[in-house]
Amino acid sequence: MKYDFVNELGYLGLAVRLKRLSDAMVHSGRQMYKELGLDIEPNWFLIFRLLKKYNQLSVTEMASKLHFSHPSIITMVGKMEKAGYLNSTIDKSDSRKKHFFLSAKAEENLPRFEEIWDAGTEGVKKLFSEDSNFLNLLEALEVQYSQKDFKDRTLTELGNE
Repeated sequence: MKYDFVNELGYLGLAVRLKRLSDAMVHSGRQMYKELGLDIEPNWFLIFRLLKKYNQLSVTEMASKLHFSHPSIITMVGKMEKAGYLNSTIDKSDSRKKHFFLSAKAEENLPRFEEIWDAGTEGVKKLFSEDSNFLNLLEALEVQYSQKDFKDRTLTELGNE
């Protein structure tokens, strides 16, 4: 691998390295879907899988289950609805609230998408040794970060907390 200044930063470069890896995976996913002639975005699998499991959810419910912001879910479901993969109904008790569910187009395409996602899962698993503890370490990092974030940890180290 060629010289990389961010790697020299050690823990200070962690967020940049994670973002860079995430961006690379999303970009590669976009290229793959395009090459396969599919009109979906890499992060849509989250909504497809969520609605397959729960059948129908509001934006707030999806945001809560995915730990995403409300605006990012609105953007995602808006694009998916426009592409014909989602349908929605208005909540009977609150007309401001929509419930989303998979459309017939989504249901029809889901087996092919799942085949691709399963192959993607296998491909990513092969990046790690069989005894890799990466997902457990990542979960532990997420839990610890949710308890005390970067700001609070930095302020503690500065003696400001």
